[in-house]
Amino acid sequence: MNYTLKQLQDRVSQMIKEQGEDAECGAWIYTKNDCHLKDEDGNTDYGNNVEDPALIARIFDDVGNIDYIYQVIQESLDEVVEEQLMQYQQELV
Repeated sequence: MNYTLKQLQDRVSQMIKEQGEDAECGAWIYTKNDCHLKDEDGNTDYGNNVEDPALIARIFDDVGNIDYIYQVIQESLDEVVEEQLMQYQQELV
């Protein structure tokens, strides 16, 4: 699941229409500025990023197809929903 920033903006705009601009959400956004290259010693060079648009598209297509990422996020969300709901219900007593 990868998008251009414009596509993401459109999706967020639609969600705002549906849920309101004050709706809480969680988001993880990575861009080409997070695609760091390595220096000659093999260390991450945080000032040197991938710039080729075709390569960046391939990178994010691959990352977007890693189902494990979405599985872990959903499992974490489900777990926290249950924990927070139980805690909230206890606070109401």
